[in-house]
Amino acid sequence: MRILFTTTLLMTATTVAQAHWPWLEPGSASAPARAYFGVYPSERMAGPRVQAMGAAKFWSLDARGNYSPLKIVAETDALNLGSHEGVVMNYTFGVYAGHGPASLVVYTAKAFRGTPAMTSPEPLPLDIIALQKTPLRPGQPAKFRLLRNGQPLSATIVRAYTAEQGAAHMASLKAAKSSGHGAPPASATSGAQSGHDHQHGGKDEASGEIPASAVKAISGDNGEFSMTLPTAGAYQFHVTLREDTLGTHEGKAYQSVTLMTTLRIDLQ
Repeated sequence: MRILFTTTLLMTATTVAQAHWPWLEPGSASAPARAYFGVYPSERMAGPRVQAMGAAKFWSLDARGNYSPLKIVAETDALNLGSHEGVVMNYTFGVYAGHGPASLVVYTAKAFRGTPAMTSPEPLPLDIIALQKTPLRPGQPAKFRLLRNGQPLSATIVRAYTAEQGAAHMASLKAAKSSGHGAPPASATSGAQSGHDHQHGGKDEASGEIPASAVKAISGDNGEFSMTLPTAGAYQFHVTLREDTLGTHEGKAYQSVTLMTTLRIDLQ
């Protein structure tokens, strides 16, 4: 199963064709770890946007739990990260103003083949870490912690879904767009749940690319949350956070900071 390992900002329910974001894919015995940029790996971009990802910080995780900086090799439509089963990315995308006031966009992403790591190489702007050493199993609750600059982040929704769920949801969005009906309203896709569902440009995540069938949890006072993933397979965890912070980046002014993090995990 191919994981939907994505961070999401540049798409709304009615602008599917314009959606692009980074992906991480862990390595295996037959393929290296890679970083993509695009709607999905099957629709990934080539050219300058991929080359720009080379400015990100990448790390690999070895069998002893040690992180090492990665040297990347640029390919036509991806960055080759080498033969590593655990990889981490911290990427300041830059200032983006396509759907409203300008926002500084920062992506963090982690992909592990097998049990997710309980640590990160450094305090990341937004991060999900596992709180158990044992392998995750379908149908059994697992605990995690959501962090902002290494500190617990509470009252924030975390979603997890599989590649199949994401692909089916994207297909429905494209079908709705081509028929002229648009996407369903947020109330039809997000479900009733308390907690902060951080937004960008007035668009709820769940009314866009996040499947309505995604498993949901809300981080507690110490940033902890528990999830029970129903079946075996590769899952994407996803969180978006927007902070009303003024500043400049590379000479460009912004009115907010949008942080996105994802964690890929495999259930056997």
